[in-house]
This record gives sequence, structure tokens and C-alpha cells, in this order.
Amino acid sequence: MSVRVSVENDYTVVIAGVHALLSPFRDRVQVVAGRPGSPGDAPVDVVLFDTFASPADWQARCSAMALDPMIGAVAVYSAVTDPRAIDDAFASGATGYLSKSLSGEQLVESVERVAAGERVRLLGHDGEHGPAGMWPIGDMGLTPRESEMLALIAQGLSNEEIATVCYLSINTVKTYIREAYRKIGVTTRPQAVAWAMRSGLAAVR
Repeated sequence: MSVRVSVENDYTVVIAGVHALLSPFRDRVQVVAGRPGSPGDAPVDVVLFDTFASPADWQARCSAMALDPMIGAVAVYSAVTDPRAIDDAFASGATGYLSKSLSGEQLVESVERVAAGERVRLLGHDGEHGPAGMWPIGDMGLTPRESEMLALIAQGLSNEEIATVCYLSINTVKTYIREAYRKIGVTTRPQAVAWAMRSGLAAVR
């Protein structure tokens, strides 16, 4: 029997990218559109929680999903490999922590293991890997990290808040932002926010 999977993220393009990655494996995973818990919904076996540009309260969100009776298990799907993020995910009730550098086959296998009740931790490269389209505006030359910086700036986060959310040093955040600004041709934060909003980097909640 196939595993029922729901993808959780605030950006429709991110959800669409994960759906596309899973689509060749329809015989093994049934990807459910929308969030579990709507009237008439059936339970899902696994929520794949994509933490791209998640705000500072993502751990509370993870905990709420882990306690939801409509959800069998939560697997965090992330480009972050910092041990603090992994510890936070498991402490928040996740039973899987899966790297975005995994292939579609590896991701499906991991989801199946999580659905079977196994605690799964599969890491790969940090931050800068994966096919364009798996993150917003990746086809415009921005790396996953640079795209995430712009998304978080559009949410109104300061550099210090971004560093905390992304488990990065403040200097690393500034480097990513500077490079993102160069690529999109802006020099100020208001210009970056305006560009991000025009380019589909507005979160939908």
C-alpha cells in the first residue's frame, strides 16, 4: 500500500517542487494536496515539513503537527545540516530529518521508513545543492540560500533573526544577502523586499 504524504511549506512553488520530485513514485507515495485536518480529509501517514524560509517558530509548528491525530509522523525536509537544527527537529516531535540533497528515490525510501515508525536521519550537502525549481526563483541564478535570504527579508526579518532561523553566523548571512543583491540588481533592503514580492517570494499561510 502506498504511503499518504502531505508537503508543508508556506510557498506554493516549494510545495510544487517537492510534488514534482515525488511524482515518478506514484506507486509508492500518494501525495495529498493541501494541509491535513480540513473537513472530510483522511489522515496522512507522513507530513514532509519543508523548512525553506520558515520563521522562528518552526519548531512549535513541527510540534503541533506531531501531535495532530490526523498525521502519522513528521519528517523535516531541509537544506540545513547544522546539528542544532537536527536536535531541534527531533525535540519538536519529528521522527525524520531528511536532506534536500537526497535523490527522489532516496527521499521516497526515507518517507517509507518514517511511515513504518522508524527514526530516520539522512544528511547530505548543506545549503547549496539541489535542482533549480526546488526553491523559489532558483531558475534565476540564485542559490537555495540566497533565495531563502530574500524570502526571509520579505517576511521582515532582520539579519540577526535570519542568522538564528537559518543556523548561520551573521557574517555568513551578510555574504549571502550581498551576493543575492548583486544578482538581482538591488542595493537596499526596501528594493530587495519589492523585488521579492514581485517575484513570488510572498509566503502564503
